[in-house]
Amino acid sequence: MTASARTPDSTRQKLIESAGKVFAEVGFNDATVREICSRAGANVAAVNYYFGDKLGLYTEVLTSSMLAQQETTLIASRAYPSDPGAALEALICEWFKTVHEGGRPSWFARILAHEMGQPTQALDRVAEAMAGNYLQLRTLVGKLIRRGPNDLRTRLCVHSIVGQVLHYITGRPMLARLWPDLELDNQRQRRAVVEHIVAFSLAGVECAARQKREPPRRKKR
Repeated sequence: MTASARTPDSTRQKLIESAGKVFAEVGFNDATVREICSRAGANVAAVNYYFGDKLGLYTEVLTSSMLAQQETTLIASRAYPSDPGAALEALICEWFKTVHEGGRPSWFARILAHEMGQPTQALDRVAEAMAGNYLQLRTLVGKLIRRGPNDLRTRLCVHSIVGQVLHYITGRPMLARLWPDLELDNQRQRRAVVEHIVAFSLAGVECAARQKREPPRRKKR
């Protein structure tokens, strides 16, 4: 393959990576195509050529990142098909490792936080892309508590686990002030946080597994 044949894909990928960092820093509304292209070393017309407009680029950044996360979940599940607890631990370890070693999720989580706080027209596409990963997580946790992926308690457990991880990812600026001794770039400290989240989560889901199904509540008159 010649250098010229590789150029289009290379430019497209550079735009996605640069856009991810810019969107993470300032959000969709304040991000500019000029700044994104400047960081990517591309002509401003490249965004329109590959993605149609800024919204198209933003949507691609989120959906492609979501699909990459889905692959991570699949790998963890397949590595431990008969041990969902080990699969969950491997998944959380991978999330933290990628985030704090400069991988795409290091900026993806921040963009997602912007999107949840100030939704754009891309939200429906993002939800569609997230659906597969959400189902995989529910299936994994459902095995731990011996309930289906659509069970209410399964969903509650999933959101509790994800919430712990997101706290450390999106809350770093505040954590740096409230807990200055915490250094998540330090592999040893990061491992301690991961082990705590895993132990806390497994204890929580074990408790949830022992709870009886709640009978339907009657509406108050």
